[in-house]
Amino acid sequence: MRDLVDKYRLGFVDDPLPGHEQYQGMLAIPYLRWAPRIGWSVATMRFRCLLANCDHGGHRGGKYASMPEHPPRIYNTLALLDDTDDIGVTEGEFDAITASVSGIPTIGIPGADAWRKHFREPLLGYRHVYVFTDGDRAGNAFGELLIKELPNALIVPMPTGEDVSSLVLKHGKHALLERTRT
Repeated sequence: MRDLVDKYRLGFVDDPLPGHEQYQGMLAIPYLRWAPRIGWSVATMRFRCLLANCDHGGHRGGKYASMPEHPPRIYNTLALLDDTDDIGVTEGEFDAITASVSGIPTIGIPGADAWRKHFREPLLGYRHVYVFTDGDRAGNAFGELLIKELPNALIVPMPTGEDVSSLVLKHGKHALLERTRT
């Protein structure tokens, strides 16, 4: 587990910077990028509440929070550099990590309604783009949108009420891999 935390540089906001008090107690999810001249840098951060019931009023906007004024971005862009014919797309960061660790290089979009037209271009060169949709109404809408945007998209729906992470947690990575067999 520690190697995953290190690889994805996940953190915990214990002592927030001034002006970031609303993120205290949340998991920090950096959107990393690599440039040969400067090395690693952080394009933006998102934060996730760690409480089971996030309707506690400790912060606004639900269980996830983005940096103010930061537009949606693709999470785990390094998956785009893997030597593979296929790639996955999920609705969130944790699902992207889970699918990647399960053996399918996967990028994450920060929510079902965060897709942007320019996210399309890096995905066009793949044989298959597995669109892992959550088993809910938003997940279905996400899948319908991406199937229109990407000629190489294949919808991989999760069971009702499930997402990639919960499926793998309950049934193991083979349950996810079986869903991508074409």
